Amino acid sequence: MSETPPHRKRDASATTEAILTAAREVFTEKGYDGAGTREIAERAQVNVALISRYFGSKEGLFAAAVPPMMTLDAVLAGDMAGFGTRLAASLTHKTARKGFDPMLALLRAASSPEAVPVLRQALQAQVLHPLADRLEGPATLERAALIGALVVGFDLLTRVLGLTATGADAMDALEQTLAKSVQALVDQR
Repeated sequence: MSETPPHRKRDASATTEAILTAAREVFTEKGYDGAGTREIAERAQVNVALISRYFGSKEGLFAAAVPPMMTLDAVLAGDMAGFGTRLAASLTHKTARKGFDPMLALLRAASSPEAVPVLRQALQAQVLHPLADRLEGPATLERAALIGALVVGFDLLTRVLGLTATGADAMDALEQTLAKSVQALVDQR
């Protein structure tokens, strides 16, 4: 039997943020289907009824917690001539960390029929279209989708499945190859 969460002073914004933080962690660890609202409430130290009150449902909570964090803003900043290098560096320098990771949350939720429409809409609006808007030449949205596929595939193989290059030299070579592959899609005219 779990303990009753400690009494928290009423503060809707602090409660909302505590729930969102806990939800991001649990969705990262367990995916959409494996995450439970009771576990999220316990981690946030709130009553589970507050999730329904603030977010309506687990789907509403997922939509508020994960998709808004899925952006390429940091690597899109700057000249597109260095985009491949920035993106590859951001992917190869990720380490196993506790807490929220938007890519792992996405990958672990991708098999859920409830989560996929929310993820699809967020990826299109927050990742693919902003990237396509920065590309020049033909088929910008298609090229943005291919870059997205490289990113998701890379993270799936390296961080979810644990297939990694051995040694610093191998990882450097992997990063350079990834950067060149992404940049080739960026530079296509």
